[in-house]
Amino acid sequence: MVAIINVAITLVFFTLSQAAKVLIMPSSLFPVHRFTMRVLAEELIRRKHDVTWFEYGFLKTGIHIAGEVEEIWTKVEPSNSEIGDLYLYHNHSLYSHIWNTSIYDEAQQTTAWLTSIDMCKQVLSVHKQKFDSLVARNFTTVILDDLYNPCGLLLVALKNIPYIYWSMTSLRTESAWAIQSPSTPSYLPVLGTGLSDDLTFFQRFYNFASYLRAIYIHHHLILRRIDKLFKAISPFGFQFLCFFQDYYPNKLPSSFYIERNASVNFINTPQVFDFARPYMPRVVFIGGIHCRKAVALEKDLYTFVNKANWKHGFVLFTTGFTAQWNLAPAHVVESFVQAFAAMSEIYFIWQYNGPFIRDLPENVFIAEWLPQQDLLGHPKVRAHISHGGLNSVIESVWHGVPVIGYPLTTSGYDNLLRLVTRKVGIMLEKQYLSKDSIQKSVEEIYDIKYKTDMLIFQDMVTNVPYTELNHSVFWVEFIERHSKVSHSRSAVDELNLLQYFLVDIILFVICTMSAFMLVIYIAVRYVIRMWHIFPNNRNAKLQKKQD
Repeated sequence: MVAIINVAITLVFFTLSQAAKVLIMPSSLFPVHRFTMRVLAEELIRRKHDVTWFEYGFLKTGIHIAGEVEEIWTKVEPSNSEIGDLYLYHNHSLYSHIWNTSIYDEAQQTTAWLTSIDMCKQVLSVHKQKFDSLVARNFTTVILDDLYNPCGLLLVALKNIPYIYWSMTSLRTESAWAIQSPSTPSYLPVLGTGLSDDLTFFQRFYNFASYLRAIYIHHHLILRRIDKLFKAISPFGFQFLCFFQDYYPNKLPSSFYIERNASVNFINTPQVFDFARPYMPRVVFIGGIHCRKAVALEKDLYTFVNKANWKHGFVLFTTGFTAQWNLAPAHVVESFVQAFAAMSEIYFIWQYNGPFIRDLPENVFIAEWLPQQDLLGHPKVRAHISHGGLNSVIESVWHGVPVIGYPLTTSGYDNLLRLVTRKVGIMLEKQYLSKDSIQKSVEEIYDIKYKTDMLIFQDMVTNVPYTELNHSVFWVEFIERHSKVSHSRSAVDELNLLQYFLVDIILFVICTMSAFMLVIYIAVRYVIRMWHIFPNNRNAKLQKKQD
């Protein structure tokens, strides 16, 4: 009995000693970041780790986090009415234009970064005491959103603590640059270009220009604004100015150095989702971390789905967190309603938050929010009409459901393009949207080849010896045990641009070869010259003897 008690006590103390103190800092500008990161927070709590959640923003979303997570919310105010319309009230003209124009929101990421910098300034000026108390706490690991979170960069720099940089997108150009994972523009399309990995000459030229543009914007517009009030020497010898220095003088390196110093980089896509590319060992793909098996539907949905026959089933239509159907043009809504009505044998479940629809067809069910994974996992689902949100697209793949892409944003188009390229989905171009184009797309996606190819793709994504949730928790605990994991970092971090691109070696080879060729040229000229001189001398001597 005593032995059993001793073993129990030992296990308790061992567990306590192994418990991590984790700080999670998502960006609040887009609710999907909180939605995704909370899954890891709740799993860490389930495994007896201590989790603190720090978030600052304009409005706290209704996305619930487990009560065991210590949540610290800091409210800031929009700096101007346009920012308020865009991120707080969601009535900016952007939300109207995305419905009927070509993909145009290329500046969305830059705008969000600049907004987040202003939000961080407010945190440091108005709520600095709260932020300082967070800095003073004894966290062992930080999980930081790598988009729109300058205060997160500040915190990990002040504490010099191991941290995980979590990308809510696929591996972006500027992220790949920071962690030295080659992102060659000759065959890897830059996000936002709408290109695949099969590029013509002019597409490669455009992709290369987009690559330079992405690097320039992040380093010279974003990071320089983060770094705008002090001079700090970067690893490449450039001078930056940093607003952090106003609040923590003489304590910080450049923000680019901070970004590069992450122990591990989480990428929110499955490993085989994006186009094939090289990457460093510190890059960990955890896309689908939130995916789960379907559970029983609630009564209204259950009754509606049961009406659908097994042959035609139902089609799910969702547009994510930010689409505002009340701002959609009337012809867009009418096109979908008329197309759905024309296919009465197929049932449609539509995420819709717009004005009341008169004469809604009997085969259409509408709701402001839907249990998407429960519907995608239902045996009667036949297709998913998706706006292209990354989580939404990954859920379709995880559940093996072919996709009709209806992209509303640049990023949505890029995400859907990955499926179209693999022939597991088709694209519904919004500038050509009509009743006929919708009906034709639905009829085409019912072709068995899309379901067959999607099931193959699903197997490649899910047929791994772990779940992405377990995989991500493993790496958090790995960082807890091994800190900064220096073995996963390459020596390229110590190279400058000339060394990285072998410019010095190329110049040396060119100079050496030029010198060698010059020596050969001079030697050959000399030999030829001597050849012409000596025969003349011999001929002259022979002529003299004959005389």
